Amino acid sequence: MAKLTMKEIAKLANVSQSTVSRVINGNEKVNEEAVKRVLNVIEDVGYVPNSAAQTLKRSQSKIIGVCVTETYNPYFVELIDVLESEARKLGYSILLHNSKHNPITEWESIQNFISRQADGIIFIPTGEYNLKRINKLAIPAVIITQNHRSFDSVGLDHMQAGKIAAEKFIRTGHTKFGFIGTALDDKFLGYKSVLYENGFDFDLKNFIRVEESSTNNYLIQQDIEAYLKEKRGHLDFTCIFAGNDVVALEFLEMAHRRNIRIPEDISMIGFDDTYLSKMMGISSIHQPMKEMVKTTLEVLINRMENEVSKEKVNIKLEPALIERTSSSLKK
Repeated sequence: MAKLTMKEIAKLANVSQSTVSRVINGNEKVNEEAVKRVLNVIEDVGYVPNSAAQTLKRSQSKIIGVCVTETYNPYFVELIDVLESEARKLGYSILLHNSKHNPITEWESIQNFISRQADGIIFIPTGEYNLKRINKLAIPAVIITQNHRSFDSVGLDHMQAGKIAAEKFIRTGHTKFGFIGTALDDKFLGYKSVLYENGFDFDLKNFIRVEESSTNNYLIQQDIEAYLKEKRGHLDFTCIFAGNDVVALEFLEMAHRRNIRIPEDISMIGFDDTYLSKMMGISSIHQPMKEMVKTTLEVLINRMENEVSKEKVNIKLEPALIERTSSSLKK
């Protein structure tokens, strides 16, 4: 579809051309209903009007919209901090929104980035819900921490992370394995695949399912508490891989309350290598945060300046295990 002019956008939205101009330029004095109509038209046609795009090109806002799914997890706090720092070095400021895993909030955030004339968007999707709509927009967008074939994206090889954890446990003599996290997780798939390749079965009774996307740690605690109560403290595994450091910490605390010793009784590896793992001595899979952020910004800026091919860029960074006191040789 060809890009539309402001006049055509105005006609479709049933507003004046000057109103469209004010919306595109982030003027706050526009009626809220008119703003919604204009943004809805822009969404439907998939393009910012030609003349507006030309204005943006001549006078960049130097703003990058950043939308994350949560801020309770220290990993995302660190990610935001590094993003802000690295963007500033390149002359950009970030406009931050937290979708809280809500696709409606996510889309409102994307619309706000457009109305504020952000030059580009970096986001962590809540799921598939808004991806087609975001992909239609003229403003470049890059997914960070995950990989998606229809978007430019920079993430970690989560499958490899799970493999590293399983290999560590096998190498140190474990034969009964646990996992705590969500089933639809590449980390778990990688973990399980290495176990099978080495002649071990993963018993689903040793899977502790928790709500990792919850912003309420109490819900994670409840899930772990329910599992431990059911098992009455008798766990049929000697090692466990946690989907992230928050979950690992909650399991560590619950285990201590029941006199389950880490690592003497249960060896544990977390994921993300946040300050929580450093403080509590939790072995964890490290994500190269600065490299991920720098690469994401490079891809986004190149896309904004049309210096990359139309083919989507998908980059997977390599994880590494940082060993601390929570994992040890099984005796």
